[in-house]
Amino acid sequence: MFNDAPFITLPAKYRSGSCSGVFVFCDHATNHIPAVYNNLGLSDADLSRHIAWDIGAETLTRLFCKTFGAAGLLAGFSRLLIDPNRAVGQAGSIPLISDNTPIPGNQNLSDADIKTRIEHLYGPYHQALEDALDAAQSRHVDPLIISIHSFTPEMASGQKRDLDIGLLWKADPDKAERIKAAIEQVHPYKVELNQPYSALELNYTMDRHVIARGLRHTTLEVRQDLIDTEAKALVVAKRLTEALNSFIRD
Repeated sequence: MFNDAPFITLPAKYRSGSCSGVFVFCDHATNHIPAVYNNLGLSDADLSRHIAWDIGAETLTRLFCKTFGAAGLLAGFSRLLIDPNRAVGQAGSIPLISDNTPIPGNQNLSDADIKTRIEHLYGPYHQALEDALDAAQSRHVDPLIISIHSFTPEMASGQKRDLDIGLLWKADPDKAERIKAAIEQVHPYKVELNQPYSALELNYTMDRHVIARGLRHTTLEVRQDLIDTEAKALVVAKRLTEALNSFIRD
């Protein structure tokens, strides 16, 4: 699905002369690493783990785009190369170790090495997101921006995560509560706010591109075992689409 492009654009689908007021993006859509980086010295097994990508998030993003007729954007590179959802230079931006796994290809990088990743991967993705949001605002006066992530059922320590879906909020807690109630009305998922991560602490892409524009938005964190096959992701996509429809019409 991915080549060495820093991003993949999913075009909006026009229906009866109108276009969806939804735009969906995914920072951690793939575990792809261009051949020049030699898998960062990691095994295929390591690259299949959550350290390299958000398992199921690409599929869910594509399904949302299909059901909403929405445009979308997928990052085209593994977050192990450079994490799109962190500021350059922030801790974890280019991880030396992830989930107790050392990343050999990230050790002792020169300034030139880091600059190359920024110029060829990180920068183009963020510019593409800016351009996509410009287009979304030109198509619809009040678009809803949805960011898709997934999380592991348990932490590296073995501690179970007792939720199905997390809704991350920063600018509008009341809206997050309403979305939570709408999801729970459609299906009895266990939904928590600002779990398993808090947008009050880590919300870089939304802060930089979406909140800065004052656009309506939500970030969905879905437990990866609910969406790790296309069939399971389709079930989740249908339920969440139904729940979010009323929010889109606000």
